[in-house]
Amino acid sequence: MIQSYVLLGTLGVHSIEDIRQKKITVTITLFSGILGILMHLIFQNQSIFTMLTGVFSGSLILLFSYLSKGKIGMGDGIVLMLTGLYLGLKENILLMLISFLAAGVWGLFLVTVRHSKKSERIPFVPFLFLGYGLMMIL
Repeated sequence: MIQSYVLLGTLGVHSIEDIRQKKITVTITLFSGILGILMHLIFQNQSIFTMLTGVFSGSLILLFSYLSKGKIGMGDGIVLMLTGLYLGLKENILLMLISFLAAGVWGLFLVTVRHSKKSERIPFVPFLFLGYGLMMIL
């Protein structure tokens, strides 16, 4: 349970950074990752394989960020690697699906109602925070 709140807190801090500065502080992510590994050693909630496959799913987003020349932020991939460390593959993919869906609905709202440009960038980490909060509630 402590791990859930650490991840939620990290996503909350990164959400504020992403909204205000359009970037995240990697040192916070690194600290949270180290803390996640230490908590895994103490509580042993999941296997190393589960943790690594979760990190791998986030690293694919990091690869897509590189291939898309920044259309997807590198920080988003790094944060998804962190969530994969805490959640594992299945839950990280669920988090991605919820977050992508929420971001898509928000983007559609911005384009249709607020008449924003399709090329306007929106911060993604707040949708991860929202998605993970929903996962914790459900």
